[in-house]
Amino acid sequence: MHKIDLKNEDIRLDLICDSKIDKYDELDNYDGIRIERIKINSKRAKEINKSEGEYISITFDDITDITSKNNIITYFSNELKNILKKKKLLKKQVLVVGLGNSYSTPDSLGPRVIDDIIPTRHIYLNKKLDNNYSVVSKISPGVFANTGIESFDIVKSIVDKIKPKYVIIVDALSSKSLNKVDKVIQITDSGIDPGSGVGNNRKELSKKSLGIDVIAIGVPTVVKLHTIIKDTLNEYDLDNILKDKPNNFMVTPKEIDFVIEQLSFVIAKSINIVLHNMTK
Repeated sequence: MHKIDLKNEDIRLDLICDSKIDKYDELDNYDGIRIERIKINSKRAKEINKSEGEYISITFDDITDITSKNNIITYFSNELKNILKKKKLLKKQVLVVGLGNSYSTPDSLGPRVIDDIIPTRHIYLNKKLDNNYSVVSKISPGVFANTGIESFDIVKSIVDKIKPKYVIIVDALSSKSLNKVDKVIQITDSGIDPGSGVGNNRKELSKKSLGIDVIAIGVPTVVKLHTIIKDTLNEYDLDNILKDKPNNFMVTPKEIDFVIEQLSFVIAKSINIVLHNMTK
């Protein structure tokens, strides 16, 4: 009988909390919401197959409850504001990018968030903005299969043209645990590899590739069926069970339509609060 050891597989994990983390730098619990913060150096990044940078995970039980939703908005917007403050990016010109496929519900988080982001650059070009507002542009570049153009190429061309000081990117992620699907918001300054969680890697969007700071925000909306089987049935001879079977099936909750609607509202609202000094 052969056991499959997940840690020896070449799996790119979207969530830092899915990685082998012994201890977080900071851990807080408020109103049933768990906030974990960690900074990954270059050595540790290689060990866990992640990009170097700061990661913040906000874990919650229920985003559909109105009280919980308001609490998530409060803590998420605070964390986003703090990371922008540390990088001296508050009130700087920003491009907000929503990655994903609007025609596929689990992958539509980015485009749906973009729908509710308040753009102001068109106003700024014609008259002075109130001090409470940032100069904001937004774009949802679609997916390579629908446009024939890499998201990176679209974003890079816009960055080169309008010259924002930084980029905020929102994307749906994958997790190796069903318990984390739709229940974790991750913020990182390490950028993002679009499609990496579902084995469809595209060009990375990061400070290294774009030349400006990139803040990535993501929520796991799917988990690989292949990973679930390995995680739960490791005691069986899975080499034979899974041999020649497709491993690209993804699992998502049956109520994903409603949950994506709630998640996109929370993320867009939080970003608007931070960028435009708004209240809930």
